[in-house]
Amino acid sequence: MSVIIFTALLVLPLVGAGVCSLTRHQRMLEGVTVAVAGVAFAAAVRLAFIILAQSTLSSRNALLYVDALSSLVILVVTGSAFATALYSVSYLRVQLRLGAIEIRHVRLYYSLFNVFLFTMMTVLLSNNLGFLWIGTEASTLSTAFLVGFYEKEHSLEAAWKYIVICSVGITLALFGIILTYYSALSIVGGASNALHWTVLIKIAPRLDPGIIKLAFIFILVGFGTKAGIAPFHTWKPDAYGEAPAPISALMAGGLVNVALYSLLRFYAIVTKTVGAAFASHLLMFFGLLAMAVAVPFVLVQKDSKRLLAYSSVEHVGIIIFAVGLASPLAYFGALLHMINNAIAKLILFLTTGNLRLAYHSKLIARISGAIKVVPATAVFYIVGIFAITGWPPFGPFISEFTIATAGFANGNAIPVILFLLIVATIFIGFIYYGSRMVFGEPHHLLPPVQLHPIVDVLIGGLVLLLLILGTMIPPWLWMLVQNAAKVLQG
Repeated sequence: MSVIIFTALLVLPLVGAGVCSLTRHQRMLEGVTVAVAGVAFAAAVRLAFIILAQSTLSSRNALLYVDALSSLVILVVTGSAFATALYSVSYLRVQLRLGAIEIRHVRLYYSLFNVFLFTMMTVLLSNNLGFLWIGTEASTLSTAFLVGFYEKEHSLEAAWKYIVICSVGITLALFGIILTYYSALSIVGGASNALHWTVLIKIAPRLDPGIIKLAFIFILVGFGTKAGIAPFHTWKPDAYGEAPAPISALMAGGLVNVALYSLLRFYAIVTKTVGAAFASHLLMFFGLLAMAVAVPFVLVQKDSKRLLAYSSVEHVGIIIFAVGLASPLAYFGALLHMINNAIAKLILFLTTGNLRLAYHSKLIARISGAIKVVPATAVFYIVGIFAITGWPPFGPFISEFTIATAGFANGNAIPVILFLLIVATIFIGFIYYGSRMVFGEPHHLLPPVQLHPIVDVLIGGLVLLLLILGTMIPPWLWMLVQNAAKVLQG
């Protein structure tokens, strides 16, 4: 069974990339990509139930390893990939029809989409932290071409900015990995498995505390840059703003969680080595800083996609802050929020993509009266805004409530109050801009843009899923999140 699962998650996206690079038939490009993402998601669901039954799954050579934490993130990432692959079909067809892109762009898009999925699966399935780093760097390169997809001045500038900043960050993460390897080598005695996470977590109490502390600082800055934690977030508004809407959605729902996953793997090691206090204080500080940095940019934003980028900065901060609270309930809330935020970001980025097609602009000032122009999209968009800002009865409310409860329970009342004030302030900004875009009168008559009906079905399904997670979390998902939280506890 492990061979089938690992093949579906790791090998199939690579094969899909190869097939897409060799064909020029649009329907085949679409079909292969949707099929690969769909099979990967199905494999991720199956994997989740396997992990619930037997805790872990690994390859014979121990290079590939899955536990509840990696299984949970794989589920989120492949689900995001499947949703964005479906959306991409209609989105690119409209872009092609409008003359915004050519068929060569379509082939490049689907080829890189599959490579993107492959690189993320490499990170999430790797037991060896060296391969995890390689997968992270490879994901930067594949997404950079997608950020610069439209080959315009602003998109190319955003792509270069993304490569430079994230590559510098990942280089710092490499220093942290090398320090960890150095500390483990004298204990393990052999170089072959000194970077295996399953080995490191067992010997963590025997690692040199000083070296591991220094290593974690490099890891936090390195993978924090890739996740977009402030003040290392400056690539995110440009990259999210210039990339095609489905790629922005996949970066927010998939890539960010992959970077956070890498950080959490090291967090589990450092807490077993030096205790929870050291990492906890750092994560709480950077979490609140990320949330606070997002506030002014949300309140004075002019670009609808950059608005969502700063929301991503905020919600990465929420997850980091929750982990920093360092209690079982806080870990549970952080991982649950990872799921809820990914779904909400998919809803908002995909509806923003629809609005951009309808209004031929992503500037907030040029989008008004959407409820009369694209009614279904407008309804989903405003619902997504209420969801992402933490209103009941949607999933983010439950996860944010859980995080706040955990903070008050373990004596962090002042940080939690700051957390709640920031969330409330950002809600004001989102409601202000969202209402301007959805209600009122359209500024001018617009030519109709016909998206495939499956787009509304897809986004509606995501809204329904977020509603379910806000009212009744399925027992199997509850258990998976709980088991993943136990992994963080070591």
